[in-house]
Amino acid sequence: MSDDRNTLAWPSIEQFPREVAYHVKQFLGDAVAAAIVVQRAHRGAGAMPMAMADANARRKLEKRYDLRAWLLNGAVTAGEKYDGTNVGVLRDGTLLGRRLVIENTANSYQKCDLTTLRSLDTAGVLDELVALGANGASVQRAALYGELCCNSLYTYVHEGVHKGWIAFGALVEFADASAAATWATSASTAGLVCDAEDSMVKVANSEAFGAVCRRHAVPVVVATAHASLAQCVASERQWMVSERGEGRILTMARGAGGAATYKWKISREPQPAATDALRALVEELAISPAAALLDQPIREMVVTLLAVATHVDSTSAVAAAAPASAKPKPVKAVAVDAAALQQAITSALTKFDAIETYLDSHGAAGVTGLVEGLVLEVLGDAELPMPAEGAAGREAAVKEVGTAIKKYVGQSFGAWKKARAGGG
Repeated sequence: MSDDRNTLAWPSIEQFPREVAYHVKQFLGDAVAAAIVVQRAHRGAGAMPMAMADANARRKLEKRYDLRAWLLNGAVTAGEKYDGTNVGVLRDGTLLGRRLVIENTANSYQKCDLTTLRSLDTAGVLDELVALGANGASVQRAALYGELCCNSLYTYVHEGVHKGWIAFGALVEFADASAAATWATSASTAGLVCDAEDSMVKVANSEAFGAVCRRHAVPVVVATAHASLAQCVASERQWMVSERGEGRILTMARGAGGAATYKWKISREPQPAATDALRALVEELAISPAAALLDQPIREMVVTLLAVATHVDSTSAVAAAAPASAKPKPVKAVAVDAAALQQAITSALTKFDAIETYLDSHGAAGVTGLVEGLVLEVLGDAELPMPAEGAAGREAAVKEVGTAIKKYVGQSFGAWKKARAGGG
């Protein structure tokens, strides 16, 4: 594994349930505040109380029109979110890991053979994608991204995707924001779903993107079209509780050159903050007079999101039914949610090559650096509920994260030494 940083990394994606919970809750509060203003004006009681006015002035108010446009009126593309690690391919064939560049001499990454990936016509896909924009000649760099399905989970083996790579999007970099916006607008007109931010354009998965990949025999995530986010949630509910995959990636076009992408995970993937927010929102919808202002499909969508987030998956059911002596000892976590911490560590491990490969290159001298890198990744995981900087419990939580990672790396190092001593 190279020590060169990947400077064209795939951007992080917001959790859809958490976004919905936040915006709907804000709308309910703003609707109540608006009602107070109207009532006070009608009674001649003067302006809104200062504390409430200050709170609303600090952010954009949630409007019913905008909420409906977001959840009910915009076309959406959904595709499976595979559980592996994303790997990008530059135009010249250079492979990009989540954080580091993969060496050109590497034959494997995350214990997956790279021969097939290196043989794909990814350059042809990139060339055709770039040509769909108006000023393709001004492109600085471009990378085709996909998921390397390094984990044997769900139905990956049966589907034939285990150990394989499957495309889900592309990044196109320009000299400046103006060039990026121009290209994104014209490429959107040509059918791609693009989002321009500064000098970078993210090309999301869509039927048009998939068609380009298929023309070059590059495997691509199947894209399913939905009329709106609310309709998508209703249609995808059964799949989400069927445990056939980690979740869905939802992309909504927002005008030419703009798009929003979200991830929606099944209940097997710990997401305590989002689940708590949904649970609180459902309770609020039951008593808030402002709930009547929400369209029925939006209220139903919130209930569905909570049902998916709290669905008892088969692994939990099996663990609950197991004899007491067969149940594994729970992770001793006090300041941090144990399941979320384990998930964050698992996710952090996919940002680099396999630990065994790292230790083959760095040996015992690399253990400290490995621990430090993983700690930084876990602490930066947006899905791990952590006390804020300076808040009570933050120091204990950080210490707990460090202890868990040191234990994991220590056990891995021990296994690696044993395998080397035994010639394995």
